[in-house]
Amino acid sequence: AFLVGKDFGALPAYLVAALHPERVSGVITLGIPFIQPGPSAVQNHLLPEGFYISRWQEPVGRAEADFSRFDVKTVIRNIYILFSRSEIPIAAADQEIMDLFDPATPLPPWFSEEDLSVYASLYEKSGFRYPLRVPYRTLAVDCGLTDPKVSAPSLLIV
Repeated sequence: AFLVGKDFGALPAYLVAALHPERVSGVITLGIPFIQPGPSAVQNHLLPEGFYISRWQEPVGRAEADFSRFDVKTVIRNIYILFSRSEIPIAAADQEIMDLFDPATPLPPWFSEEDLSVYASLYEKSGFRYPLRVPYRTLAVDCGLTDPKVSAPSLLIV
């Protein structure tokens, strides 16, 4: 297989390539380089205070409370708008990530109201707990791999 992974979808693409090299012809990832799973995966001390990854990694409660102030469709809208900008959203100490959203900002031109409705419907029943757990809250879990290597041709696009 030729694997393509975007954002945190890059992590399973790299792991499949490392664990099953005979099955992978190549890997392309967008935005995320190979990261060794385990306690050293994310160096939160190097990230700015209020960075969304650090906030969403916090134990169950904070991100869920932030999101629960809005209906699911509004949360999805806010996320797509916030993460389509060139600046990465960083909250102040007295803010949550959803507080950074400006309601006057339109959806990106490549994301229609119909797209928004479809994406929101996917979270209506399940909520956000699992998407927050994987990958944000599982990055530091030691999965017992010792020095995995990706030997397939790889391309990282940032």
